[in-house]
Amino acid sequence: MGFRFRKSVKIAKGVRLNFSKKGVGVSVGTRGMRYSIHSSGRRTKSVGIPGTGLSYVETSTGKKKKRVQSTSSSYSSANHMAENQATVEDHEHYIQMITSLHKISPEPILWEEIQNMPAPFPLGEIGPLQQEANHHYEAHTPNLIERIIPKLAERKREQFTLAIEQAKEQDEKDYREWQELKSMADAVLDGQSEAYKKVIAESNEFADLPYHFQIHDAHRVEMEFQVNGDAVPTEQLTLTKTGKVSRRKMGATTYHELKKDYVSSYAIWAARHLFASLPVERCLIHVTEHALNTATGHMENQVLLSISFNRTTLDRLNFARLDPSEAIGNFQHHIDHLKTKGFRPVERMTEW
Repeated sequence: MGFRFRKSVKIAKGVRLNFSKKGVGVSVGTRGMRYSIHSSGRRTKSVGIPGTGLSYVETSTGKKKKRVQSTSSSYSSANHMAENQATVEDHEHYIQMITSLHKISPEPILWEEIQNMPAPFPLGEIGPLQQEANHHYEAHTPNLIERIIPKLAERKREQFTLAIEQAKEQDEKDYREWQELKSMADAVLDGQSEAYKKVIAESNEFADLPYHFQIHDAHRVEMEFQVNGDAVPTEQLTLTKTGKVSRRKMGATTYHELKKDYVSSYAIWAARHLFASLPVERCLIHVTEHALNTATGHMENQVLLSISFNRTTLDRLNFARLDPSEAIGNFQHHIDHLKTKGFRPVERMTEW
């Protein structure tokens, strides 16, 4: 099982055109259950979480299998049963994934190490790549053919000259990148809000997530993001004794508990990634959903969970074994959730 980020363009309801360096593919499906065919012939079955870009993926080469003729119906029955079992397993994997987002461990940005990282070479001196190119040029001895044919020797010198120029350009690029990275580290460690915003805006983690980000000070940030309610399945899939897929509506209690786990897990995921990206001590997270407000009759962005995370407490948690709905109890939070009715809108937290 693997997690990945995908980029695609919607061309029709339930149909997307996917781009990559190796070609183009078309995928169809809804609610995170998608089937894709690539121009290379590769077939991919994806079980994804809408709104996150995360998906569980199984891939086949697309090569045609040699058909084996059989007079027995048992072969066809066994094959059909295997397909049904795979469908049920995909469904179970999907449910496991949307309630396990908190387990995804982000790679922390070590700003202090970046700040103290030495320059690739002293300013004003020749860079290491250019030094190496100069050495190759100076160490070159013309062979017999180059001594006999001057044009070949001249062409060789031109190649060396070009290599030196390219090496110089790369050295200069490396130095500029070092300067930019160090400057960013200085700004982040200084608590500059524009630097914080830039880090989050350029983060791949939040690229596919509709969010609003706010900095209160060098140690406290706030993020509000919207979840897709359709990400939580409303059906339960099981395999009958005869190998058929049984689909039945998920019970209200099961559905609402599953959605609570999904929302809670998502909030913890966001907090972990904010703490990994920025040197802050607290983050205020608001998880919202665009849903019907029965009091007004209008579709509105409603807060499902508002929670204040502190880094110290979060770092102590054992993410591999915790229950996300219970884990939010370690932090100050607003939530109104009934087992049989689910979420009811709450006010955003303002206290830290």
